Amino acid sequence: MNSQIYFIDDEPHIRDSVSQALMIEGVEVTSFPNAVEALKHIDTQQAGVVVTDIHMPVMNGLALLKELRSRNPHFQVIVLTGYGDVKTAVEAMKGGAYDFLEKPFSTDSLLKAIRNAEDKLALLQENIWLKKELDMQTHAGSKLIGHSQAMVQIRRALISAQTDLPLILYGDKGTGKRLCAQFFYDIHNRNEGELVPISGFYFSDLSSEEMPQKLRQLLAQHPNDTLFIHDAEVLKDKQWQILTETPLGTTKLVCAALSLPSTITGKIQSIALPTLDQRKNDIPALYKHFVRNACSRYQVQPPRITAEELETVQQQTWPENIRQLRQFAELRALKSPQFLSADVDELQQAQAQTMAQRLDYFEYTLLFDALKRHGGRLKEVQQELQVSRKTLYDKLKKHQLDKSQFKDQ
Repeated sequence: MNSQIYFIDDEPHIRDSVSQALMIEGVEVTSFPNAVEALKHIDTQQAGVVVTDIHMPVMNGLALLKELRSRNPHFQVIVLTGYGDVKTAVEAMKGGAYDFLEKPFSTDSLLKAIRNAEDKLALLQENIWLKKELDMQTHAGSKLIGHSQAMVQIRRALISAQTDLPLILYGDKGTGKRLCAQFFYDIHNRNEGELVPISGFYFSDLSSEEMPQKLRQLLAQHPNDTLFIHDAEVLKDKQWQILTETPLGTTKLVCAALSLPSTITGKIQSIALPTLDQRKNDIPALYKHFVRNACSRYQVQPPRITAEELETVQQQTWPENIRQLRQFAELRALKSPQFLSADVDELQQAQAQTMAQRLDYFEYTLLFDALKRHGGRLKEVQQELQVSRKTLYDKLKKHQLDKSQFKDQ
């Protein structure tokens, strides 16, 4: 772990020699001549390791310890005491210091104390992340499936993202940008506001003079909401500039694009989303999740998914990423296991499905859902879908659907 290390001592020769010794050992350290100066510059939002002398004018090390711990209890503070000053050392430990060293001390002993403090800080921060992730996985909002390193980092980035800066999610088609936007919203807007999707095409035809006014109107209409601008890759450079430089007020802004624009000048935060090929270990969990969801939606018995089936799915390439895997999993929920290898091969033959293929898929699921709800009674299905009897029979034949499979038990 590379924590921020701070060293505070009012004696210049000690400060310089310790800083130099630590830098030789590869430890980056920021030093200060006194506690007051340190508090002006230390970012207490981000806990680090502080090594401080006890006896300093104006504010001593114990007072600094107390102030740091009040601002952020995760700071790991190592105090430097005089030789044999047991009373001060005990007082510092009771005040929350991680460790103490007696002067004079060796570089090795200081280095060891810093490394141990970093380990404890890393453990504390890991526990914080785990609690936050557990909270997100147990509440009723969206979930980002997967335990790959890439997904762990994405969840943490979304949890810690600032809400007063535009967030840009970028990656290939089907990598889950909408899911990530929903996850961001669930974390930061759980009790207030709405997630408001807006197409990038809404802005793309606006002139540089029109867009600022339209954007301000949107922000005024949606206080406390989260605006989700999808297909943002259609925006021009000037439009990106306006979008990222306009003050957001209480509104949050998430943009989804295929790539991160290189011309952005405003202050932003961005998260790159990996393809499924870059997170293959997550595919089995995603596949099972999508199959279960489809079974629940279509009210069918969940199929038994074997280890061999999971391995087959994991070894495939998915050009359209999560979107394509979800579609395949939905077909799996509605068909028998025998379809698996043939349909996987079919999916891989086309790098992207045609419009006709997408319509066929929609048509199949529409028919299946209607047959399921009406117990295979074709007259009721025909009335609901408003098609002729001949058209309905032709569609059933085309998709190899048998009404007897859906008869009420």
